[in-house]
Amino acid sequence: MAFTVRRASSLPPATTWSTVTDLSEHTRHVPLTDVEMPAGGLALGAEVNAVTRLGPLAGSDRMLVTALEPGRRVRLVKTGWFLRGWADITVSDDPGGSVVEWTEELWLPGLRRLTRPVGDRLGRVLFGRVVDGLVDAAEGAPR
Repeated sequence: MAFTVRRASSLPPATTWSTVTDLSEHTRHVPLTDVEMPAGGLALGAEVNAVTRLGPLAGSDRMLVTALEPGRRVRLVKTGWFLRGWADITVSDDPGGSVVEWTEELWLPGLRRLTRPVGDRLGRVLFGRVVDGLVDAAEGAPR
């Protein structure tokens, strides 16, 4: 099972795409986490790293770009030791703007059956806030 966050935007698809795929901007919306974009941007085979820190403790969420249709879809597969799973981010045309769909599944290695349902519940809330924050900022709407 996975969760999906769906968000309509008044922005054109190209603008929405650049907004939600600027993963370094996700840092503003994910507490205690810094997202490092690859030097060349999103490209097939590129690695994205999100590091979450709480005092002296840190965890790295490494993700590999395994599918890329620029302007439309990116798939990230989590390859780190701490988190596993995948995320599909798609942007489609919609009358009056565009629609973002963020579908993701995440779990802890070795505990998939136990942690995946928790990841689905928490992920929907966390990534819903990320998508809302990114799109609202690009639309100029305060949140």
